[in-house]
Amino acid sequence: MDVHKFDSHEEIERIAVVGSGTMGFGIALTYARYGRTVRLVDADPEALAEGMRSIETSLQTLADTDQIDEAEIDEITSRIEPVDELTEAVADADLVTEAVTEDMDVKRAVFEEIDAAAPATALLTTNTSGLSITEIAEAVSNPERFAGTHWFNPAHITPLVEVIKGEATADETADVLVELLDAVEKTPVRVEKDVLGFIGNRIQMAMIYEAFSLLDAGVASAEDIDRAVKAGFGFRLPSMGIFEKVDQSGIDVQYAIEEYLMPELDRGTDPNPVVTRLVEQGDLGLKTGKGVYDWSDDSPSEIYDERDRQLLEQLRMFES
Repeated sequence: MDVHKFDSHEEIERIAVVGSGTMGFGIALTYARYGRTVRLVDADPEALAEGMRSIETSLQTLADTDQIDEAEIDEITSRIEPVDELTEAVADADLVTEAVTEDMDVKRAVFEEIDAAAPATALLTTNTSGLSITEIAEAVSNPERFAGTHWFNPAHITPLVEVIKGEATADETADVLVELLDAVEKTPVRVEKDVLGFIGNRIQMAMIYEAFSLLDAGVASAEDIDRAVKAGFGFRLPSMGIFEKVDQSGIDVQYAIEEYLMPELDRGTDPNPVVTRLVEQGDLGLKTGKGVYDWSDDSPSEIYDERDRQLLEQLRMFES
């Protein structure tokens, strides 16, 4: 691959997004919103139709909250073409982003198809939330053009996208992807070392694991643990990252707390027992009507819409 094919992110005009589910539709929406032509592909016609409906609903929410003009809805939608055949979707793509199920074998199989059908100069990215970029890249003929772009749910609202380099990823590939994500008003961060979970999920999972352990030990209710996060460090994080906060509090204070607290934190290496029990019971959260909370009387679409409206308000603060 000539990794210098794209001298500028502006040359990336045609994008294929493989997988129209929770993440795929938001990625497609974002690229289309900022002028790219997008093919959204899914082999399941029902999933593809649902993805397009999610795009329409999300665009209406963006209009209702003054993120876009009402007139832009049709314009953005017109730049997204639903396709049920992968080879057709990627045939002339400048960039292909995969957003299928979080399974190594599935992703590698998908990229074998993409590698065979996409132009040899197309950039290839995976939206895996934590699998090895290097290992997925083994499915393509030239891993220099391959990288991770880990978007966070909801993809069309949450600013962060991690750009992860595999062992063979060319610097030029990462550079162009960072420029592209900047251009679509995301906040890209470069992950120079391919570690499982990258940055966001390693930190997030450590927090979630400890929260479930506190719940299991009866330290506090789920409601109060969530309230502590929202009203405490969660409230500060948009203004202060971890290291900014520690520097402002004092490294000596951090040291003293670590000295007495670290031995008390849960050091489990298996899935948390509470999470395991919930999965075994089939209580998977909002999608089944029950998880940690009881969602049986709630409408998922209304819950997600309200979530998005709150996040869009936070986005205004983040961008100000």
